[in-house]
Amino acid sequence: MKISQRLQQINSMITGHYDHIWDCCCDHGLLGMLLLKRNAARQVHFVDCVSSLMQALEVRLQRFFPADISGLNPHLNPGIDPNLSCHTQWQVHCLDVAALPLEQTSDKDKQLIIIAGVGGELLVDLVRAILAQHPLRPLEFILCPVHHNYYVRQSLSALGLGLKSELLLEENQRFYEILHVSTIVAPNGLPITATGSLMWQTLDEVSLPRAHRYLSQVIGHYQRMSVHKQTPEIIHAYQQQLAQLLSEHSEFECA
Repeated sequence: MKISQRLQQINSMITGHYDHIWDCCCDHGLLGMLLLKRNAARQVHFVDCVSSLMQALEVRLQRFFPADISGLNPHLNPGIDPNLSCHTQWQVHCLDVAALPLEQTSDKDKQLIIIAGVGGELLVDLVRAILAQHPLRPLEFILCPVHHNYYVRQSLSALGLGLKSELLLEENQRFYEILHVSTIVAPNGLPITATGSLMWQTLDEVSLPRAHRYLSQVIGHYQRMSVHKQTPEIIHAYQQQLAQLLSEHSEFECA
């Protein structure tokens, strides 16, 4: 099955090693399997609420990752041979992402939660629910909503999350923002801004026209919407971002 650019990009953004990575709304589990192949975490969790998908995924994981057939940590499950595998463990969870069983892991474990391919409002609801249930745990998130990026960014900032990295991706004539955020905000950490920051700082002659198209598209979208009390503010914010972009990169032509 072909792996989308979006999933490949998320995979490439995961550069550190984690104790647990939660691939949420995982669908066919393609991203999680990429992570398993390169041992990106001690344990990769596949999470989705569609039982038929999860059953099919478990069969596939048992076929391609047979050494991890139990999907469980042998140190926590004495009935499993601890010498069975030294590779990443996996586990399949058929449940609501808002109910991730993080309490079954250690407080000291380094955890990454990936939520991609869902609407912005649902994504924020899921992140808010996870943080409410586990307020003291250090958590990282990689998030890729399919729309409502302005709302998502404002909400993540209000939840106290800090920015680690972000980028803009275009795939099949659709744009996606991918954000890597954390509950641990470094002293010199960056805030999450409503229209983006880091993803505009590394543009070149090739990527600038894409950024220009994206911002113009977003501005046009909000200009076509029925007037909401926040709409003029959003339009103005993106117009300012576009003007700044063009000013800083006046040496390039934006076709």
